[in-house]
Amino acid sequence: MNILTTGMGWIDHKPGGLNRYFADYSSAMTEAGHELRALVTADGDRRTAPAYVEAVPGSGDGTGTWDRMRAFRKAIGGVNRKSWVPEIYNPHFALYASLVNRGSLPRDIPIVTHFHGPWAEESMVEDKGASTVRLLRYRMKKSVESLAYRRSDRFIVLSRHFAEILERDYGIPEERIVRIPGAVDVSRFRPAGDVRQVREELGIGEGRRVLFCVRRLVRRMGIDRLIQAMAAVSAEHPEAVLIIAGDGSMRSELEALSGKLGLAGKVIFTGRLSNEKLVKWYQAADCSVVPTVTLEGFGLVTVESLACGTPVMGTPNGGTREILSPFEPSLLFEDDSAEAMAKSIKRWLGGQNHLPSRELCRRHVLEHYTWTEVAGRVTAVFEAAIESRRRRSAR
Repeated sequence: MNILTTGMGWIDHKPGGLNRYFADYSSAMTEAGHELRALVTADGDRRTAPAYVEAVPGSGDGTGTWDRMRAFRKAIGGVNRKSWVPEIYNPHFALYASLVNRGSLPRDIPIVTHFHGPWAEESMVEDKGASTVRLLRYRMKKSVESLAYRRSDRFIVLSRHFAEILERDYGIPEERIVRIPGAVDVSRFRPAGDVRQVREELGIGEGRRVLFCVRRLVRRMGIDRLIQAMAAVSAEHPEAVLIIAGDGSMRSELEALSGKLGLAGKVIFTGRLSNEKLVKWYQAADCSVVPTVTLEGFGLVTVESLACGTPVMGTPNGGTREILSPFEPSLLFEDDSAEAMAKSIKRWLGGQNHLPSRELCRRHVLEHYTWTEVAGRVTAVFEAAIESRRRRSAR
């Protein structure tokens, strides 16, 4: 099947859940035998990107939003259909699909949209502008999303939580939504052969209990609450250390909070990690933590950690609940407060709550979150959408 798909940026230049998913998803669909043309923004270095990944001219760093939208429409309309005709259009980000209308695509091609989250609402949560300006930005982004989604035949979501948002906030009928959970590259995210050696390589001292959290450092991720929880944890368990990986607009604020609470050496910020270092920290940690407060669509980091054999504690929100609840419900905090996080972490460190073994964590991922499974299910959705379009055209 010829698949024309659009994402955001390439993962090596712009780390993040959507870009990680898009890169691994594209690879999995190619390995499943499909031919892809994957369009991404023209910013950053893509020397590691496969040949099917194409940079959209006029969409690089410093380009305005409107210009990027038009650049993607032009690129999609300019696909050479004499040598390669797409059978399906599969956008992953509403902004870059919003100006793509039926005139930009071959006649009767179905559009199946991957919905990775409510862009307008996520932006509203992080927007620090004046209330009137925030509202105007929200309405503009919501209208862009609605425009893109109005043209979609079907939707793929990674969690029930986001399926509910599509229905409630965008008016998408349930029958047009298919839930296919995300996946992880289990050949890359895997347990260490020698955990002690990895810990030594990372400079983790003997007797340290390591909690690992990798997130964008923005408001909705709940990192501030986790740091507050660590103040209570550290008072009873000085051997505990929290490693926070990632970057974002709140980094300075979070570092200041850590210092104010006297957590020097107990909370360590690494900044962005290379793919290799990310895997090593997952492997070395005793437990990962996902403290997200709102809009956790799937929680790819949860599955990455489990694939490395490291258990995960998380807030009972969105995709985190959907992953952890059927595996081991005790891994979920009672709520998303700092107090609830501290309570569960202290119970674990104190030996009152035992975490699943590394073997069980790994097995859960192998049974439920592999790209082979995802590629097969996505292919079935695409085939059904193509057949549905053909039937309508034949009437």
